[in-house]
Amino acid sequence: MNRKVLLTLVAAVFLLSIALTGCQAGGIAQETYDQILAQFDEAQDKINEARANIDNMEAERDALFAELNEAKSKAGELEGLVKSLREQYELVGATPAETAEKVVKYYHDTHVYTTYDLFICSDMAGEVWNMLKALGIDAVIAIGDTDSLVSDILQCNHAWVLAVVAPGEYLALEATGGYVITKSENAYYYNGWYFDSPAELKKHNDMVKEHNTRVEIIMDIHNEAVAVAEEHDRTTNPTTAAQLLAVYEKLVEVRDEQDAKLQQVKAELDSLAERL
Repeated sequence: MNRKVLLTLVAAVFLLSIALTGCQAGGIAQETYDQILAQFDEAQDKINEARANIDNMEAERDALFAELNEAKSKAGELEGLVKSLREQYELVGATPAETAEKVVKYYHDTHVYTTYDLFICSDMAGEVWNMLKALGIDAVIAIGDTDSLVSDILQCNHAWVLAVVAPGEYLALEATGGYVITKSENAYYYNGWYFDSPAELKKHNDMVKEHNTRVEIIMDIHNEAVAVAEEHDRTTNPTTAAQLLAVYEKLVEVRDEQDAKLQQVKAELDSLAERL
């Protein structure tokens, strides 16, 4: 039972017991009544004091719980920091190449992906790039095709990391597999295009999506123009033919405008990355 409720019940029982004891056939004398009332007031003061003590204790308890939770939170933060420092220490190798190999293996062991495409590989490569940078190793993010040489940046289908392990010397890191690839093992990892940061690669990927969307729009307009042209050729009504011709010409105009914008996007895409 709640302590405050219990104290209230105690007060009620006390008053009732006094009233019953003092009830007599001839009534209660004023002096007796005053004594009873004084005793009740004294009891009520003690009850109020007890209530105040309970409130203070509950406030102290809540404060202690808050301090405990804060201490637990700080302990968790410290544990996380210790873990991070331990992992960082364990990832540092005797050489930049050894550190890079440890980083990409650790990343693969602690991340799970079920599918891979250019955009997912880009995210993974960006995370490995960040880990290397945190350990003081310079790196770039490369894109290309690891099975063949490609001449157009839009043909790239994969992303990986090139860690700088010596002045002018790179080591390819395959984030999706957690291993390194030397140039003698696969020279395609050392061809293609590269970006200095994940932000630049993200901008590239966004523009690739825009480029592909514009291509789809242009194809839809083109197909519609072809359909109108075929309908124009079939009609024998001069008025209808003139209307269809006007529609066809407008579609071609819009298609050419969209194509011009597409070429601008492509030009910007080509300027974002550097060739390896």
